[in-house]
This record gives sequence, C-alpha cells and structure tokens, in this order.
Amino acid sequence: MSVRTSILAAFLLVAGCACEEEAPKPKPAAATPAKPSVALPAPVASGLPGDPTRVSSVVNPKQEKAYEGPTATLRGIVRASGDPASAAVQPVDKIPADCEKAREFYGPPFREGPQRELADVLVTVTGYQGYVPETEPVVTLQAKDCNWGTQTIALTFGQRLEVVSRDKNTYVPELLGAKMQSQLLATPFGKGTAQLYPPAVGRYVLVDNLKLFMTAEVLVLKYPTHAVTGTDGRYKISGIPPGKVKVNALLPSTGATLEKEIVLKGDEITDLELTLPFDAKQYEAFVKSAGKASINTPAPAASR
Repeated sequence: MSVRTSILAAFLLVAGCACEEEAPKPKPAAATPAKPSVALPAPVASGLPGDPTRVSSVVNPKQEKAYEGPTATLRGIVRASGDPASAAVQPVDKIPADCEKAREFYGPPFREGPQRELADVLVTVTGYQGYVPETEPVVTLQAKDCNWGTQTIALTFGQRLEVVSRDKNTYVPELLGAKMQSQLLATPFGKGTAQLYPPAVGRYVLVDNLKLFMTAEVLVLKYPTHAVTGTDGRYKISGIPPGKVKVNALLPSTGATLEKEIVLKGDEITDLELTLPFDAKQYEAFVKSAGKASINTPAPAASR
C-alpha cells in the first residue's frame, strides 16, 4: 500500500467511513429497479442493480428512521497555503497535443485560483446523531477536453456514476479497485452514457482506457453529508442534524488533510473557511516514496 493510499484509508476511517465490511457485489443491471426484499426502515437512494436492502444495511446499519428534525447548513471556502502548485508541476509529455487543455488540468499537483481557492477538496461532516438518507441515486460526470472536469468524486454508497461525453471524443471509463465490468462507452456529445457501479464503501480510481492520463479519485462514503470544491474553492453541505460535529477536509492529490470540531445550530447557516498547506519538497518526497513516476501512472486501489 502506498503512502497516498494509507493517507486516504486513514481519512475514510476518521470521517466515519468504516470499510471493514464489503457490500455484496452488484448483479447485472435489471430492466426495472428491484424492489426491496423486506420493508426498509427508511428510504435509500439506490442507483445500483439488485435489492436495495443491501444498500440500506450499509448506510443505515442501526435501521433508524430518517431524521426529520431541524437541520443545519455548513458552507465556506477552502484555500491553499504554503508553496504554489507551480512549484511542483508534473511531466505531461505523454498527453497528446490534441489534448492541450488536459496538460493544464493534470500538470500541477493541485488546482488553485487567483486567491488560492482550492479545487477538488473533499469536505465531510460526521459525528451527528440520526440517519440522513441520500436523495439522488445518480451522480453525473461530464467528460470534456480530455479530462473528467474534477480530480475528486464523492459518492454515497448506493449511488451510481454516469459518465457523459460533452465533446467529440469517446470516453471509456473504468473504476480501478472494482470488479471489472463490461466495458461501456460514453459516446460523443452525450449520445451514449457509461454507467459505473461502485460495489462497496471505499476508495477507487477512475481512469479512461483510451487516455490513461485521465484520472480522478472516487471516494464512496456511508453518508451524504459531503461535498467537493470546484474551481472557486467553495463547498456547501445541507441537511445536517444540529449539534457538535466533525468537519474533515481532504485533497487526495497531495494527501493534505484537516479536521475541526464545531457546533451547528438548527435552521442556521454556518460559514467555515478551511486552509490546506502544501510543501513542494515534502510532496516530491511523497511522490517518490509512492513510486508514482508521473501523472500517467494511475494510483493503486486501496484495500477495503
């Protein structure tokens, strides 16, 4: 297991994602959604094929009713500190000339804005009391200009990932760390989508079999109170039961993490700015120890 894998595995455990038990493997997709074999204690948003009871057993192990009390919202911005991303730009020689925008996307170790706004950061809220169900069974990922549009993807277990092409390219997505599925194509301009089914809580790496430099971390969690920052560095997480909670932030590309404990009040919005440091020399040593020669070598899948 690489240094990067160890950091991610530790974060998932701290953030309330106990990965000891692997969910059953999904069966081939059915023509119509399957009905639960038993009455579920609360709703789940399952986009996976097969009985949704198995999703419920993972995301709601205590078989609680869905939380219905007042809820809080946490929002804010994540910024970088320390060395700029330009201090550790990675080789991009294996990215073809017709994927010029991908060179800009994958060259720096992380993406930051003019005020050091930090993209691709996973922010999670855990430690609250009560079961909060996911509401959307599908997360759509739009591939364009030879990149996924993000370097970090967060799913709640039960959600499937749909990849859509928004340009003239065909994309062949695959989840490293999951059992090989039938190869599906995301055909040009959204004419055909590729559907991926993470079989368990844990960490995966999304790659493209035609463009191996295209990678993104896929983190599958047991709870829906999570968000990933965009290029503006902003995040917003709603529907949180009030009280004392843990806020965790992770930038997978560098392994930087942060944890804070705060108190949230019902029917209120709390603003929280987070800062993740970057040290170029430490990062270079980290890359070397992880055996990652360049961005063209996908990171290994974590054991779950």
